[in-house]
Amino acid sequence: MKKQVQNTIHALLKDRYLGGLLTVFLVLCLITIIYLAFMIHASELQVVVHYTSFGATNFYRDKWYYLLFFIAFVVILAVAHFVICLKLLEKRGREFALAFAWLSIIVVFIAASLFYQVLKIASLS
Repeated sequence: MKKQVQNTIHALLKDRYLGGLLTVFLVLCLITIIYLAFMIHASELQVVVHYTSFGATNFYRDKWYYLLFFIAFVVILAVAHFVICLKLLEKRGREFALAFAWLSIIVVFIAASLFYQVLKIASLS
């Protein structure tokens, strides 16, 4: 098992393009976590955390600490996608790992824009 992990890490270090993509992905995750940590504030008010046009009310409210799950999501996303990318590199090859790394970067941008919008609405309440 240890030898397998070492071989995978060695293959990642040899591939500069994939290593660069994963570094960019992890840096974007870190930036998103830092942004969320500075934007979430404790408050006695309930904040808007969900919007839908299908319910009785359009905005659903919850306690402020619900927003901490956004940080947990980004941490889980970073760890899971990094490990999956390494597994794809090992099992399927470089092309699948590169595609998944680009997909991971896109997911971080989508999540960050969604978090920004939710925090913008939450700051109004």
